[in-house]
Amino acid sequence: MEEPIFALRPGERLLWSGRSQRTVLSHLERVRLVVGTGAVALIAVGTFPYGLVFAAPALVVIWGPVLWRLETTRSEVYAVTDQRVVVADGATGYIRTWTDLGLPSVTPIGRDGLGTLTFPVPGKYFYVFGRWVPAKHQPAPIELFAVPDAEGIRALIAAAQAGA
Repeated sequence: MEEPIFALRPGERLLWSGRSQRTVLSHLERVRLVVGTGAVALIAVGTFPYGLVFAAPALVVIWGPVLWRLETTRSEVYAVTDQRVVVADGATGYIRTWTDLGLPSVTPIGRDGLGTLTFPVPGKYFYVFGRWVPAKHQPAPIELFAVPDAEGIRALIAAAQAGA
């Protein structure tokens, strides 16, 4: 367990902290990349050479958000305390997002115990292609991507909430 690089609140106790063990594409991101790149390639080939002018910005629009999420996930530090869940920047300690502690859902990634913890925040959500997507103007749920022993962390949170 790594020490968090931000200050805990008075009386707050650290339950777990760490980083994503690997960056993983979600199902929706895989579909976006395959379908989007295929569509751009078909349009670029069908309208050659003028389609190449369209292809470069279109690929940036398709690939950019996915690469941005992968990079930010790689640099995040996660902390779970007995009061809240915090996602902070690994270099500066700037808290990107936090929410009061609730019991997360676990999405297993592999057989080695890796999983994604999804913490609910108040709002309306829809389950689309294996991800919780917020309704319009609603906050996104906090997800801790590819953490080791996700079920164990969930059990630790449940035990802390039962003891509180």
